[in-house]
Amino acid sequence: MDEKTIQRIKKLQALAERGVGGEKTTAQKKLAKLLKDNGINSLDELQKEEYEYTIFSYNGKHEIKLLRQCMYKVMGAKSDRTAYKPYGRRQKIEIELEFEFYRNVFYEELSTFMDAFIQAQKIFPEDAPVGDYDEFNERDMKIAFMATGIERRSRAAMIEESGAGE
Repeated sequence: MDEKTIQRIKKLQALAERGVGGEKTTAQKKLAKLLKDNGINSLDELQKEEYEYTIFSYNGKHEIKLLRQCMYKVMGAKSDRTAYKPYGRRQKIEIELEFEFYRNVFYEELSTFMDAFIQAQKIFPEDAPVGDYDEFNERDMKIAFMATGIERRSRAAMIEESGAGE
């Protein structure tokens, strides 16, 4: 939950306690809905300064970067992103769902990137058959565009560069 929502809850709480007539009733209803929508069982939870820690599973440097970005997206730019208060259980689920979704998309796109990388670096034998481009589908176009953005490198050039630096 972001700081803006917490401030809104506190304002509604004050209005529900000090308001008059219909104003008080409306504030109480809005407060109850806002608490429910954010997975908060009682206002006492907001007063607690306890934090809850969760261990998220990831594999490698790319997944940790993606996980951190999902936490940033869910928890907001001004959040700590290392811990959250108990009323943030909903955040934990949102982070897990976001991460699972984007991790799957990442690996789908990684397959396309790998094909583009192989094409850009020309990692195939000289006698490899050349494909027929009469049927150039959307994925082939994506690979071709990606490949143009990848710098071509060769072992021979790397050897020459390292020899020139000596």
